[in-house]
Amino acid sequence: MCDRLLTTIELVFYPEYRNDRLRFGKPKERILLDRRRALAVFEPGHLFGYLRWSSNEFGTEVWVLVVGQTAGPGETITRLQGVKPGAVILLHVSGAARVRKMLAHLDTFEARGFAPHKISPAYFRHLHNRILTRCDFRPYSKSQNRAVKAARRVLG
Repeated sequence: MCDRLLTTIELVFYPEYRNDRLRFGKPKERILLDRRRALAVFEPGHLFGYLRWSSNEFGTEVWVLVVGQTAGPGETITRLQGVKPGAVILLHVSGAARVRKMLAHLDTFEARGFAPHKISPAYFRHLHNRILTRCDFRPYSKSQNRAVKAARRVLG
């Protein structure tokens, strides 16, 4: 597979200063750059959750959670810091309260037996719209999950 089709996500950890990490996703490969930095490499079509946090001497500066889908040739992408060349944005939340709410919701998915990287991209778009408008969202159901699995089998 050509390297231009791969998406790389920068993972960084400096205690009490910066923590950019994957919340979920199954990378094709992880490349260690040094003891504090790594790259996660994804093939097209994979979902990932990317959590970015940084602080300075006054407190938290950036707190962002992005759920994205890696893109294939010809797809429209959005550029994100730490994601090269970019991704299709399904959910983007910033601020401590919204990010904590979304992380709690992801924990609920996992407690119910759903792998977040296998959830329907449309459901993450639903969550994005509902969080931004401060509305309640529908819970993800087993019937939705079965439909997504069936569609993925049909589409290959």
